[in-house]
Amino acid sequence: MIPWGRWVLAGGGTAATVLVAWALYRSVAFPPSHIPAVGEAPVATAAVPAPPKLWVLAIGVSRYATADLDLRFADVDARAVAEAIRHAAENGIYQATHTLVLTNDEVTRESILDAVERFFGEAGPEDVAALFLAGHGVRDLASGSYYFLPHAASAENLVTAGLRMTDFDEMLRVLRRNVRAVVVMMDTCHAGALGIPPARMVSAYEMAGQISAGESFFLLAATKPGEESKEKSDLGHGSFTYAVLEGVRGAADADRDGILSVSELFGYVARRVPILTLNAQHPYHKVEGTDLVFLAVNPGAAVQVASPAQAASEASPAMPVAQPPNAIGVMEFQNLRADAEYDWISKALRVAFNTELSKVRALRVYSPELIDRTVKARGADHLYTARELGIGRLLTGSYHVTDHTLRIDARIIDAATGVNEASDSVEGDLGTFFELQKQLVLSMLRRLRVQVSAEEGASIQTQTNTDVDAYRLLLEAEGVVEPSPPTERPRSTSRGLGPQSRLSLVPAAHAAELDAAVEAQVRAVLEDYRRALEEKNVDRVATLSAAFSARQRAALQGYLQTATDLRVELTDVALIPHETGVVASFTRRDQFIDRETGKPVRLEVRLSKILVRENGTWKIGPGK
Repeated sequence: MIPWGRWVLAGGGTAATVLVAWALYRSVAFPPSHIPAVGEAPVATAAVPAPPKLWVLAIGVSRYATADLDLRFADVDARAVAEAIRHAAENGIYQATHTLVLTNDEVTRESILDAVERFFGEAGPEDVAALFLAGHGVRDLASGSYYFLPHAASAENLVTAGLRMTDFDEMLRVLRRNVRAVVVMMDTCHAGALGIPPARMVSAYEMAGQISAGESFFLLAATKPGEESKEKSDLGHGSFTYAVLEGVRGAADADRDGILSVSELFGYVARRVPILTLNAQHPYHKVEGTDLVFLAVNPGAAVQVASPAQAASEASPAMPVAQPPNAIGVMEFQNLRADAEYDWISKALRVAFNTELSKVRALRVYSPELIDRTVKARGADHLYTARELGIGRLLTGSYHVTDHTLRIDARIIDAATGVNEASDSVEGDLGTFFELQKQLVLSMLRRLRVQVSAEEGASIQTQTNTDVDAYRLLLEAEGVVEPSPPTERPRSTSRGLGPQSRLSLVPAAHAAELDAAVEAQVRAVLEDYRRALEEKNVDRVATLSAAFSARQRAALQGYLQTATDLRVELTDVALIPHETGVVASFTRRDQFIDRETGKPVRLEVRLSKILVRENGTWKIGPGK
């Protein structure tokens, strides 16, 4: 039986507030179909309908009859979303808000269908119905049907205890004909379901695909196919719900007009969730017909959901959601002379800037791998991608080489506006590559106005003997840059990189958990790789690699031939789960005696590689 006594009725504020908000809502969502022309006889005006009501049904199952299916936050998420929407509705637009929350053992196949029929059945033709559904989705391999799992259901009793999505769809189609609009948010395919074989787990996108689209129907799904919905202890919610709560509380109001449309909310969640999940989860949304004015928020009230610790203290003020001013991404530098011989410098500068900037704790440096993968996945430009990832500024620039003289121009771009905030240039002998880029890094740090400690500054400025040609060969062997065309170039040496680097694939605050056994295996492979380099065993390096081209082999052989008494360190190793394996981000430090000059050389470079399993064995993917 549905606990109908748990309906919550919230008033819409003062009469004046409701009237003003409703007038705005009618002008946006229900534009007049006809305005009489000058001289045209007036047409009888129909009575203005009463302001709409909002009906919110939130369902979340964390506690299952089969304990292996239990989740941590689905029930908490359902209650939080219902409360957040109810609270936002008090700002106006709706004359009243009704909410019904069903969690855990209250959730049965019958109670869900009954709620859609009876609870939503009270809604009128001008009202809006909002549904939030969180739990497990499962595929029946025999019939191919999709099911949502209520409390008593499992992968073994779908037919009798599960909610078949086609049945759910029939109820929603009836509902759509009787109300102004339907907004559905679905969060399924949660990680950690020990009682569901992976082949039977269904993403929110696939579940949503079982629901017929139509006019004034708005759908937001937490995951795309092949992804798991992430629950995060540090957030106290699932990542999807956390983003929804941020959006409803004001962060999604992009134009700060106090009106939150469905497209604003859905767009915000779609951008925010990949940030919260290290790009491992991507919501899907579908909007049919004209956009809907969904809620009213306080203009400019872009608030962030408090952490569990903050939530315990009512005195903790809400924090603005904004792109951190010190979150930065470094892009490739453009070769202005299009001279293929020096194309390698484009990525070499990017790697070098990342390595040096990462030493400054006041900066949050996003790795090139994360930026490039997001650009590729979205098909978007770098500014859009930066905003999506939460990067405040991009550092990029150009360079050219003339008669062995290198000129580097760097500039800082505000990701929100695209405005060039600052720029500087350096010029000198190509052999002083590292000195030039360090000089430019320090200049950019001054323009970024970040606090650099004496220790960090000294680390950036520290000079040791570094060979530019050896550095290029190392990057070629690692697959970071394409091998340059064969040419005779004068050898040169310079002094360069300092002893410490802290760059990780993404800021440490977003670190993800990795299975201990997998971590041990991956670290063992990296150690084997390090020894193979130090022992100059090119064949072993090739065996450990998922892809190792003939050009990489030639570059590695050329590099190793120049290095006497080679010592290789892999430090600051960060391992992050990836949809295809594990991303290993580490600092590689090489020390050796240059065979030709007899001088000591020290090289330092931050690398990220994706390790994948091939026939039960971990392999190192291409360097980035």
